[in-house]
Amino acid sequence: MSGDVTGRAQMVRSMCAAVDRGDAEDFAKGFRDHATYTFGNGETISGRTAIAAATAGAVAALPWVRHTIREITDTGDRLFCHFTIETAAPDGKHLALPCMTVISLFGTQVADYTVYMDFSPAMAGDG
Repeated sequence: MSGDVTGRAQMVRSMCAAVDRGDAEDFAKGFRDHATYTFGNGETISGRTAIAAATAGAVAALPWVRHTIREITDTGDRLFCHFTIETAAPDGKHLALPCMTVISLFGTQVADYTVYMDFSPAMAGDG
């Protein structure tokens, strides 16, 4: 492991908190200018501005969102993050969805952010 492990874990906590309060700009501030972001089977998005816009759109589609961090593993240039994402389905049912994110770093900035999660229950109400 290399780098500031405590600082990296705090970065992940801060990014989660930004999404939870609906602040997509704050979420994206730690990304490199030409970073990439892939959510599930979606298209890969490139660039900090596009990542912020996509995040704002995703958050706006939900009544609320809360991340619970289960584990962060730092391998030096990658963080493996296990979360539970809580929200409500369109029918109001509480959802707790498992999520795994791989964050590739370039120095202290996010170069690539890949989310492995089935988000369909939050959109379809079939969770």
